[in-house]
Amino acid sequence: MCTRLCLYLLHNLRLRRRLPDHLSADGRGQVLVIFAVALLALLLFIGLAVDAGAVYVTYGQLKRAVDAAAVAAANDFKRGTTVAGMAESAREVLRLHNVDLTITDVVLHICDEDKDGLRDASLQTTYPQFYARCPNTQANESPRKLVFVEAVQRTPLYFLNLIGFHSLTLTTNAIAEAAPVDLVIVLDLSESMASDTINEICQPFWNVGANCPVVDNYDPDGQNSAVFDSGNPPTYVGSGTVAGCNTNNTCQPLKQAKEAAKALIDRLYDGYDQVSIVTFDSQAVVVPIANKAGSTVDLSDSITNAKSAVDAIKLHDDPPVKKLMPNWYNPGRFNPVNPEDRDGDGSDYDFTSLNCQPATDDARCCVVDDDRWDSKAERQARGLIFNTDPYGWGGVPCDHNQYLDTYDWNMDGVFTMDDHNAAVAWLAAHDPDGGGPLKASLSPLSTCTGCGIRMAANVLKSSGRPGAVWVIVFLSDGVVNLSDTPATNSKIPNQYANGFCQGSLGLGFWPRLCIDHDLEPRYCIDADNADGVVDNKALTCPPNTDWNGQIPRPQYSVMDYARDMIDEAALTKSTNLKEPAGNDIAIYAIGLGAAATDIYYQGINKGAIGEQLLRYMAAVGDDGDRTTDPCRTQPKRTDCGQYYYAPTGDRLLPIFEDIATRIYTRITE
Repeated sequence: MCTRLCLYLLHNLRLRRRLPDHLSADGRGQVLVIFAVALLALLLFIGLAVDAGAVYVTYGQLKRAVDAAAVAAANDFKRGTTVAGMAESAREVLRLHNVDLTITDVVLHICDEDKDGLRDASLQTTYPQFYARCPNTQANESPRKLVFVEAVQRTPLYFLNLIGFHSLTLTTNAIAEAAPVDLVIVLDLSESMASDTINEICQPFWNVGANCPVVDNYDPDGQNSAVFDSGNPPTYVGSGTVAGCNTNNTCQPLKQAKEAAKALIDRLYDGYDQVSIVTFDSQAVVVPIANKAGSTVDLSDSITNAKSAVDAIKLHDDPPVKKLMPNWYNPGRFNPVNPEDRDGDGSDYDFTSLNCQPATDDARCCVVDDDRWDSKAERQARGLIFNTDPYGWGGVPCDHNQYLDTYDWNMDGVFTMDDHNAAVAWLAAHDPDGGGPLKASLSPLSTCTGCGIRMAANVLKSSGRPGAVWVIVFLSDGVVNLSDTPATNSKIPNQYANGFCQGSLGLGFWPRLCIDHDLEPRYCIDADNADGVVDNKALTCPPNTDWNGQIPRPQYSVMDYARDMIDEAALTKSTNLKEPAGNDIAIYAIGLGAAATDIYYQGINKGAIGEQLLRYMAAVGDDGDRTTDPCRTQPKRTDCGQYYYAPTGDRLLPIFEDIATRIYTRITE
């Protein structure tokens, strides 16, 4: 029996048979198609997102690798590497960054690959963006060490590979520039830079005798010889050169130093980097060099002219110390800065006897038939009444204030006008001011380290380019024994007429040839501060230095002056925030031979004080901070930080080559 419920179900079945077309089975098939298309689009977008992320990461990695490759290539450019060598260096860096070179094409270009002095015209069509960056040297623009590196990488796709997209090409490039370098090479020209030449003929050269003659083109009488103290290595005071080594360029180790300097200059980029040569002996001099425009400048862009200037450097010719008046050349008995100045006031107008008065003639100081004070016994033996011998050792020259009378040039035992004229000629030939107030070349000393570093820093401060890397390479083979004077450095107080080797006849402030044997304590003589309060002078002194507010102060030495000049050049960090800052100059210091020799004083080994100063120079020149010294824990005569030790001249070339590899490089874009 069919109930009402059955009728209701039958009715619903009939209604279902009459459903519209869009609700039919065919309609449901269309939904499946739409869903499939939407799913495919969704997968496509997911694939795009995943692959885009992978491409982004790959591009970032490639970009960083290309930047690093450009820097490496630019650094090789600085070292004089060929374009092929730079390209290989770039590829090596890319490999280190996990760049697959089997799917990556790498190109490298510099502005002037054919070395014709012009930017390559082919770059204008192949790489116009790099061509535009290259300087137009035809329009007198200065060359630049630019390196262009481009990498083209075929990056695989993953999800998109399912729909036929297999890879994407990524292209990136970088232009790196080897930073322009303003380089000052500082060379010690003291006569010890011919010690190897002498030793080649006579070992050891200070044992001069009949079987070991010294033929000196400056001193034909053979009066030049080394002065040395018992227990010390020889101090080369007035030692001449052998067989005219300046004439035929055979002075060693000076010749080796010059060859090493030229090798370093060869690593610079002609027309772009700049170089200056500073020499120092009794004072510092900037060697004149012509630039490419033909003008004489302190910093030259001409590599050829710079090397020619190095070739022309001659050894400093000290006056023959043995030609000082007898008993006068001993250390401590004369003013080694200027022997004409006996009382240390900077003037030749001295009175060496109580009988001498300003209004009297010079003859009052001496017996008419002599030109020096003999000892009392000598004068009595000669029947002379005037037997003053104030110091007990005789031989003090009479002070002819109008004449240069310290040296007996013709060795006849008396002062004559020939001696004066010889001294005038010597000064005219050897002194930068031609025998004016400096009279520096009458000094038998010739290691003014402070002079050299001051002059080098002044060259960079006055002529260095703000965007360049400032570098000083400093070579010395001795211990500092001189400083500037008020005549060469106007900042030095006038009370220090002879610089910081002070004293007076018989006072004992000139012993040991002005060498400071004790690095500590370090003394300070900073000038007044703005408020003029004496106690505040110490506020600008280096930490842990001694300053008592008194000028002149004999304890302030040539060593203290050299350290102050180093700080003024390169110190940028100090625990004393009121200490004046120097400049951002990288300094590489080289101690050659005797510079690292232990010095004895009064039987005590004071250590290699020459090397200690050079290590201080390298520590400040490393990062501008005197407290971060890489050499502090290193043994003597060891390379460390930016300090190099060269026991002999043949070690100089590899040292200069190593320095060439350490000059900095920077990314420009």
